[in-house]
Amino acid sequence: MLSLSSALMAVTAQRWHTVRLYRIVIGLIAGVGLLVVGALNLSDTAVKCGSKVMQPGTVCATTRKGTTTERTYDQQRSYNRRIGVFSAGGGLVVTVVCGAVLAGTVRRRRATSRPVARPSGQR
Repeated sequence: MLSLSSALMAVTAQRWHTVRLYRIVIGLIAGVGLLVVGALNLSDTAVKCGSKVMQPGTVCATTRKGTTTERTYDQQRSYNRRIGVFSAGGGLVVTVVCGAVLAGTVRRRRATSRPVARPSGQR
């Protein structure tokens, strides 16, 4: 017979695993999203300043928190590539880590939820 405290601990542990699984899946989706955004950014051949396509010789001026930054065409191309690499790399890391944690969690949950086989004739 289970005591009240052990039953409460079992329910709390089950709830914790559910919340954890939910968070892991969100992390996995975010990682795949970052990976896709990074890959799309890297595959884009046009150099963009915001949503506008730049031409050689033009300058990209962006203002953030009151500070204006100006980049030449080559600097902006390098910046766009760097953002794509970091997005794809970060997305890959998040996806791999969340996938590994998800696999471990599912494995652990399956191992603890299997009923133990008993020899026939025993109770």
